[in-house]
Amino acid sequence: MVSRDPAVGLPDELAVEGAKKATIEHGLFVILLRVKKSTFKKLSIRTVGCRLNQYETERMVADLYRYGFRRAKKGEPADLYIINTCTVTHRADQSSRNMISRAVRENPDASVVVAGCYVDSDPDRIAAMEGVDVLLPNADKERIGEILPERLPELFAEQPETSCAATYPPFSNYNRSWLKISDGCNQNCSFCVLPAVRGRLRNRPPLEILDEVNALVENGFNEVVLTGVHVGHYRYRRGEPRVKNLAGLCRLILEGSELKKLRISSIEPQMVSDELVDTYTQMSGRICRHLHVPLQSGSPRILRLMRRPYTQNFYVRRLALVKETVPEMIVGADVIVGFPGETNEDFERTRRICESGLIDYLHVFSYSDRPGTPAAELPHKVKPDVIKRRNAILTRISGDFRARSHQRQVGLVLDVIAERRQKDKGFFWGISDNYVRVKMPPEFTGGRQIVRVRVRSAREDYVEGELVDVEHPLPASP
Repeated sequence: MVSRDPAVGLPDELAVEGAKKATIEHGLFVILLRVKKSTFKKLSIRTVGCRLNQYETERMVADLYRYGFRRAKKGEPADLYIINTCTVTHRADQSSRNMISRAVRENPDASVVVAGCYVDSDPDRIAAMEGVDVLLPNADKERIGEILPERLPELFAEQPETSCAATYPPFSNYNRSWLKISDGCNQNCSFCVLPAVRGRLRNRPPLEILDEVNALVENGFNEVVLTGVHVGHYRYRRGEPRVKNLAGLCRLILEGSELKKLRISSIEPQMVSDELVDTYTQMSGRICRHLHVPLQSGSPRILRLMRRPYTQNFYVRRLALVKETVPEMIVGADVIVGFPGETNEDFERTRRICESGLIDYLHVFSYSDRPGTPAAELPHKVKPDVIKRRNAILTRISGDFRARSHQRQVGLVLDVIAERRQKDKGFFWGISDNYVRVKMPPEFTGGRQIVRVRVRSAREDYVEGELVDVEHPLPASP
């Protein structure tokens, strides 16, 4: 499953005009300038899955730039391919295998490294694929700069550039950046393989996170997205400063940096605390008005089988509080259809919550057994045609409610960052702080700055309008 987040796209499609000039004196670009052009080796690195994977991809790029690599252009054969995989569904497995096979076809003489969750879940199958040279489990991603020179010495004959070693992921082809605050998960939902492939929850020290935010701001980024497997369970009590929860971390970041926009990625409903909701209103619009809160099912019976630690009524109450407290907050949700034993009544309970008006869009997943999970052993599997029909129903509901959320933006002013350029038409697509897709006005020329767009019309998939003020981005207002 390639991520549907519009921020996760092909690098050469993104709108980064002018961004590299702001970073030429920092980190990775200094390294690229120091390495002789004749020694450049071409690197193609591809990601399947979530924002966390995307962050780790960029971290690996930072480590490899020191060895004289540069990113290959689209369609250009590379010397080294790295496929950062996902295994959350059967489709993710298939996408990962397809990317591996495509890399081998593009340059049969290249070295191919396969990293990430699929490596942890099924290493034997990947190792047996033609052309795969190195497997890199999640635990070894941070050591890629040590491991690959040993395993692929022909590509790492020269000593790395150390006079200006890169510390942070570059995100050089993006206008927003991700920041990993934690890894692993202790929740152990019955359908999920992530605790097995990512391990138990580990939170990064808060000052380390703050330092990375400040480095990103220095390199011209105006929005940072906090990511991890279980972001909402962040806390740090082993040193100073002690941070008791995610709300505290958000305040630490915003009070200790000049970051304009902080976005929280997917967060479990039981972690949407009153304190976190209050933080949205206290931080003067600097936290993006967007939350993705997985529902998975609206049936109390199915939620118990899934081992989800909340009830459907609790979920509804949390979303109602968010919507009442933060004007024009956009809320998304994950939903799984066809979980073993899901009856028509169970599905209708899910459908009613999805149609409640509290959720603005859905990511709908068709259930598939993950080997080794408790759910895979459950009886009463749902027939594929029933799963397909239920998926289609919720997908249609999602489209209807997303269109309604877009219509609500008409007349409002949104803070927007460009995401990518529509090459055949010449305009840019952007994303607003409340996660609305925006067709940028024709006079917009790209870059990482936040611009203000007054929405004049809405479509099912996007909104469009006119520039208001590109110099002084403020919280959205009528």
